[in-house]
Amino acid sequence: MLSGIRVLELGGHTSAPFCGKLLAQYGAEVVKIEPPGTGDPARSQGPFAGDDPNPEKSLPFLYLNTGKRSITLDIKTATGRSLLRELLKDTDILVENHSPADSEALGLDYGTLARISPGIIAASITPFGLTGPYRDYPATDIGVFAYSGHLYHSGDSDREPLRNALDQSWYIAGANAATAILAALFRRLNSGRGQQVEVSAVECLATHLVQAVPYFNYMGAIKGRRPVRGSGFEELMPARDGYVVPSVQGSQPWSVVSDLIGLEELKDEKFATGSGRIEHGEELRELLVKGLAEWDRMPLFEASGERRLVFGMAQDAGDVFDCPHLEAREFFEQLDHPVAGAALYPGMGPKLSSAFDSENAPAPLLGQHNREILGGRLGVTDVELVSLRASGII
Repeated sequence: MLSGIRVLELGGHTSAPFCGKLLAQYGAEVVKIEPPGTGDPARSQGPFAGDDPNPEKSLPFLYLNTGKRSITLDIKTATGRSLLRELLKDTDILVENHSPADSEALGLDYGTLARISPGIIAASITPFGLTGPYRDYPATDIGVFAYSGHLYHSGDSDREPLRNALDQSWYIAGANAATAILAALFRRLNSGRGQQVEVSAVECLATHLVQAVPYFNYMGAIKGRRPVRGSGFEELMPARDGYVVPSVQGSQPWSVVSDLIGLEELKDEKFATGSGRIEHGEELRELLVKGLAEWDRMPLFEASGERRLVFGMAQDAGDVFDCPHLEAREFFEQLDHPVAGAALYPGMGPKLSSAFDSENAPAPLLGQHNREILGGRLGVTDVELVSLRASGII
């Protein structure tokens, strides 16, 4: 669907690469520019396929960079910047996640880019945005969650806030960047002009505070974390083989819930109302622990769904990999990497009814497409490529 759209990705780790991955999955030609020798810092991030610390076997890198081409280029050198400018002249989209100061020093600010290519869409992903007193501050994933206000609302009220796992702030920022880029691309169809796409990871998360901010605005109060030791519903509780989330949400009467769990004591009328379950929360929780201990997660989840109850279960990576629902929907796709080998990868989240060619490819080797891109697109000869490599520019 994005066939013919050329993207340059100048960024490492997670946010910019995830944005580039999404654009590549929809058919854009994404050329990843990496520093010579070391490449994207994610190449040195474990775990590694086969526990072999090889830069071509980093599992985070392999996932984040499917469908892309890789060239090496030292853009801190005059020659490297000159080659980058040539590449930018026929580029539709630039995605980068340097600090604002570093971007300006490298000539990646929008004013400079627009003079090179007036139609370019330049996406900058940073923790705090391109303006403001904190614009050049670095941040970790937990720091972004904390500053955005999300961390404060996670966990129990008698404990410290609980962080989210797996660097989700950078994935959310990357997904927001891809969405905004597509909107800018659509606008360019009418105006013919490019624009700056500015993505702040903190603000991407802060837009999700749909209850806490209005609560403070309208009532002047801080919405805290969840109460401690409630009734056991809407929270993780132990089952026989892991954890489940029992729920009373929906329109089903209490008798459906009590019949499902299977303890006679749960059919007591004192639990039949919401106020009763709150008043007798400690006793109800003890009964739930007793009843759920007789269930495995999957049978309980399926039985609750058949009764139109909103139960959940905590799946680990192995459960997700073997999930019959995801298998039926063909969520995973197999890719064969020349160094790391064949493996199943998570597929796209959205599915479109109109089929399109999405010939996904494994993550590229470092500099794998130097000759194809620099030679084929810019006309750099093989002799010049050898010289550039010898001087450390590529």
